[in-house]
Amino acid sequence: MKKLFIVIIFLFLHACFAPSTYTLKTKFNADEAKWIKERGNANIIGQAFLNQKGGTVVTCAGQEVYLTPVNSYSSERMNAIYKSTEKGYLGYYLSNIVFEPSTPQEYYTLAKKSICDAQGNFKFNNIKADKEYFITTKVTWEVSVVEGGYLMLKVKPKDNETLEVILN
Repeated sequence: MKKLFIVIIFLFLHACFAPSTYTLKTKFNADEAKWIKERGNANIIGQAFLNQKGGTVVTCAGQEVYLTPVNSYSSERMNAIYKSTEKGYLGYYLSNIVFEPSTPQEYYTLAKKSICDAQGNFKFNNIKADKEYFITTKVTWEVSVVEGGYLMLKVKPKDNETLEVILN
């Protein structure tokens, strides 16, 4: 009986954490994202955090924050990951999605990157206005296991605007 119980637990955990494959219908088109390299007059400042069950706030301190151009490819990816293209959260252990075909390196190079400070603040300066972006980051902590997860928010800064955002 004990062996059966161990096998059932093993199969359950394996099913929960096994990677899932998502077949992308959209091909990456660099021309839809190249504008992110152009200098603009908008800025984004933000903060990312999650609340623990006891109420303690955990920030994205030291984590990378990505600013990705919204296009057909990135929208399909975000929808597959977060089940939304507006705002999303994905638990740490649910983040094992494998994309087919694999994501081209240019997808990552055509994004901007920032780092959260100790208070969870980040910024992106001199970006193109009136364009849509996905902001993504990770907020995790460890008690006996890793908790927390990944956050996403779609934004569209206006001309000469400093857009303030919160991911939580």
